[in-house]
Amino acid sequence: MTNVGLAASLTLALVVATNAYAADDDLGARLFFNHCAACHGDAAEGDGPVAAAMRVTVPNLRTLATRNDRAFPAEAVRAYIDGRESVAAHGDRQMPVWGDVFRGPEQGTSERTVRRRIDALVEFIETLQYR
Repeated sequence: MTNVGLAASLTLALVVATNAYAADDDLGARLFFNHCAACHGDAAEGDGPVAAAMRVTVPNLRTLATRNDRAFPAEAVRAYIDGRESVAAHGDRQMPVWGDVFRGPEQGTSERTVRRRIDALVEFIETLQYR
């Protein structure tokens, strides 16, 4: 391969990798606005358009760190979003079991992809915290 061919190949690889990273970089935001904002609101303060019709108060997700001595409870948030394992301390489940939703109607999506989606959501919610 010539130097020009090698340079072109490396440039193409870099562009592909950058585009894949950019797509993953906003995955959490896209998932939040597509799946969570209806209840939690665009600013994650519990004031989404569906919240008024709920029997329970939709939590303000921006105060999770504040309510936990300024430490964002990533593992607890991850477990609650996933929802496939019941956590007694959380009481009755008021939101969808996103672990199942992200697996798809035929449950064909890989567990790795489901974890990546949940992790992206957790990371995005962490960026919204009041500090």
